[in-house]
Amino acid sequence: MAQDFNFKPITPEIVSARTEGSGGPYCATEVGFDTLSTNPAALAFVDREWSFARLACKVSGPLFDIPSVFQADDMTTGILDLVADNNGVYIGLNETGPIAIGKVDRNFGFGVFNRGICKVDVPSIAKATFIAGEEILLVGGYGLVLYEKGPHLISGGLQLKGFFQSFVREDGTAVAVLETFTDFDTNDLPSILSTGFGVDVGAIYRFDGNLSFAFNCKDLYTPVFSTRYANYGDFLGGDPDSDTIYTRIDPNLSIGVAYSIPLPAHWTTISGWNVMFDYRDALSSFRTIHRNPILNVATGTEIEFLDVVYFRLGVRDAYLSTGLGLDLTACKIDFAIYGTELGLEPGNRPLLNIALSAAFEY
Repeated sequence: MAQDFNFKPITPEIVSARTEGSGGPYCATEVGFDTLSTNPAALAFVDREWSFARLACKVSGPLFDIPSVFQADDMTTGILDLVADNNGVYIGLNETGPIAIGKVDRNFGFGVFNRGICKVDVPSIAKATFIAGEEILLVGGYGLVLYEKGPHLISGGLQLKGFFQSFVREDGTAVAVLETFTDFDTNDLPSILSTGFGVDVGAIYRFDGNLSFAFNCKDLYTPVFSTRYANYGDFLGGDPDSDTIYTRIDPNLSIGVAYSIPLPAHWTTISGWNVMFDYRDALSSFRTIHRNPILNVATGTEIEFLDVVYFRLGVRDAYLSTGLGLDLTACKIDFAIYGTELGLEPGNRPLLNIALSAAFEY
């Protein structure tokens, strides 16, 4: 007999080392093809850019402690020791590509992306979750200048998205989940099929072409429909063991400001310099359980040298973010290393992340 099941939907994501290097996507900026991850209102200002492919990978976890796990006599015991020493362990892999096809042009943008997901979350010995799967995301947005007079300009934007997610999942004790992860035998694990669609909205006020104030609400309305299958064979055979359940991704409201520093004409080495500030997930304070508000603050900068090299620096989740970029015309290579917080207070469960991407955008 089909039954309902408890499930928290996974938010779709486009992995980008470019935006992560300065503290994540800021809602008051346009960043080429990655504007599809910032604010649809910024599409009113973006230059034309095509994307043909992207290989972007983000790994997360106690990356410098993992070698000691493989050196242990028993890998499961090594990971459990890591859990005890670090107030829980999270190991994650997110990979976008090679499908990253689309275009942004003044006012309009669209893209099709695939993403691979694999993560093990072990907050305690008694509780753990393993997820692995694939996501297909379709995004289309439109931004338009609504008002312009003198140095004042206001734009608004709307973005629609649809996604398809298929993954295996196991919940249980740390020992049971880690044995599954280390053996990586997923054929008998429950499989979940999720489909959803969503709406993002945003607006930007720009003064004198350099100073921007913005808001962006991602997932203003994003319903997700999920069905569970007892194992991968039942998934392939279309034989579910649950009813299709309806859930929603929580809206994420960001408020931000950005400033493009005017540079003297005789400066040839530095060709661009932007500073940004965001207060993210502003609606979280109204939820019963929410993070410390300081974790919602993000600030960063990006400096462009000779239109080729980019240096990025930022702070988010009360941790440092840093990154480098190289524009080779035919290919854009970006690297970022940054910290995030899994807990509700700074320092509860710090997470190290490393991202690397090669984007074929013109």
